[in-house]
Amino acid sequence: MRQGFGAHLRHHEELIWLLPVAVASVLLFLAAQLAGLPQGVLATAVLGDYAWKVLRAAPLLGALVLIALLVRALLKGGPSPLRSAAEPLKARFETPMLGLAAAGPLLLMPLLFAGFGVLKMLLPLYIPFGWDDSFAAADRALFFGHQPWELTHALFGSFAATLVIDRLYTLWVLILSFAILGFALFAPRYDRARFFLSFSAAWVLLGVVGAWLFSSAGPCYAAQVGAHSAPEFAPLMDRLQALSGPDGRLGAVGWQDVLWQAHAERRYGFGMGISAMPSLHNAIALLYAFALARFGRLWAVAGWSFAAVVFVASVHLGWHYAVDGIAAGAAMAGIWWAAGRYLARTGYAAAVSGEAQQTGIPTPALA
Repeated sequence: MRQGFGAHLRHHEELIWLLPVAVASVLLFLAAQLAGLPQGVLATAVLGDYAWKVLRAAPLLGALVLIALLVRALLKGGPSPLRSAAEPLKARFETPMLGLAAAGPLLLMPLLFAGFGVLKMLLPLYIPFGWDDSFAAADRALFFGHQPWELTHALFGSFAATLVIDRLYTLWVLILSFAILGFALFAPRYDRARFFLSFSAAWVLLGVVGAWLFSSAGPCYAAQVGAHSAPEFAPLMDRLQALSGPDGRLGAVGWQDVLWQAHAERRYGFGMGISAMPSLHNAIALLYAFALARFGRLWAVAGWSFAAVVFVASVHLGWHYAVDGIAAGAAMAGIWWAAGRYLARTGYAAAVSGEAQQTGIPTPALA
């Protein structure tokens, strides 16, 4: 009896990061449900869409996890690769609290995304887009009288380059699922805690609070929202339409039309909503760079390269002003630092580091 009770108490420090993530996810979902009721938009319905998509993707994601475990075991070597393949997951669920810390983010993220999605869709109903001209002027000042898209199209203006940029920008959505699954199930405990603290804070503080404070539609919608700066982006949109062609070769052009039609017709659902500042695409890509850099140089190069591509693509494809990405990057750096300080001051970092030293399990530095 005592041994069983002790097992439940072991690794209770996981609650230090898991509880804030849970509270943020649940409160955001409840806020979205309340804000959506007067408009006939239910966060529960959007959550159902997310849950259905997760269920449909579960077999594929599960197969990829098994493949990753098997490849890891084969690379590691040993007399029985099949038996050792399951060791990382066994360790992750060694105690009830460790199991909760592994499964918790996978259960909470749909709540977080549903709440964010509904509040993003409702944004222009409560706070009309009003910052686009200010952000266009800021970009013009930063780039010496030019808009930054003029530079990106001068450097990467061919159809082939733009198509690659478009596909890499779209890849962000797929990487999001892999990142959540990977950090929940495979990352060292400290890295998992810091990642999900930063991740959830970014969606709440940048995706909701920041978006509502600086309500803007983005260059691709400057004309539709009546921004005075719209003529500065008309050549960009004409160029993207020409590159995309009648068969819609650029995904960005098609999605921009879909999102605007949904906004104009007040159709709400999974993946809808318009918001430019700050850019969550850039913020989350930078979070990957911060997190992956702790695992070595090659991972750092991959993370920072992807973050750079996302920044260029966000401007190149008309989704964002450059200042959207710059502001998001600065805020994400602050969130990442604050998450590290929180884990240090609450004793979580010391607890995880001490256990790693006792067990001999190597972990990245906690700096």
